[in-house]
Amino acid sequence: MKKSGLVVVLSLLAGLLRAGPPQEVVVTQTAPPAPTPIDLVDVESGYVFQSDLNHGGSQGKQDEIQNNIEYTHRFLLSGNLYLHTGLAYGRFDFDGTRAPVPNHLQSAAGVIGLDYMQGDELGAFIQVRPGFYGENNFDSSTFDVPWLVGRFFTLQPRKFYVLLGAGGAFLRGGYPVYPIAGVVYIWNEQWELKAIPPEPRLIYSPTKKLDLWIGGELAGGSYRIDQHDEFFGPHITKLRNAQVDFTDYRAGAGLTYEVSKNLDVDLGAGCSIERHFAYHRAGENFRTDPSPYVRIEIKAHF
Repeated sequence: MKKSGLVVVLSLLAGLLRAGPPQEVVVTQTAPPAPTPIDLVDVESGYVFQSDLNHGGSQGKQDEIQNNIEYTHRFLLSGNLYLHTGLAYGRFDFDGTRAPVPNHLQSAAGVIGLDYMQGDELGAFIQVRPGFYGENNFDSSTFDVPWLVGRFFTLQPRKFYVLLGAGGAFLRGGYPVYPIAGVVYIWNEQWELKAIPPEPRLIYSPTKKLDLWIGGELAGGSYRIDQHDEFFGPHITKLRNAQVDFTDYRAGAGLTYEVSKNLDVDLGAGCSIERHFAYHRAGENFRTDPSPYVRIEIKAHF
């Protein structure tokens, strides 16, 4: 599996280099491109209210607290090509239930990649995030290297763009390699469809500083849990040190406000349609019923 994932990354990298730099990347204004941001800070917190675990509450009720923080820096290599490096930490905390699911999941990783930029817009990227993805134990069993490769293609300059790429992780039990696709369509200065994972959105901009949006969000990741001697019954053996894919499917609405040219605040609320703990290799699945969620994200770029 590791070899096949590496082959995919190298193949996509070779294709990206053969194709050369994008002729034009996603630019939403007619003015000259804005300066490329060098230092990027992203802080996000969210809360998902309680709902029944395993439809009907057979395993109790569960809520979720999400916290992420990331700092990265771009180093100019040549022309529009940048080396992108940094650190990221993320954590999900859950209510304890009768189900053999973790009370929390966390990751601590480095960020290493290449960005092809036009001003402040990203045209192509290659990124790996080597680090630890687990519950409490950060050791060799929780080490993983999630990766992403993608490029924007221009179908209609300053109006219609398509994103194609792929991603993967060795700890993923369901789909170790998965495709990435999205579109950006700009009707005018006020309306824009930015259907880009993991946060596809339809955006209305009544002013230059304020965006109103409706859309979705895909939160989660792939982790290795601890041994968990407290898991009793038939689960105890096959779920010790198991790999779990956690996914939170959300739909909602919100606003993004430009506090200054270097600082944006994003507020959102809506429905967590389902939180899913998938032990693919052990053949076990646990799901929650829908419940409300709220979130705040602060982005700084210099």
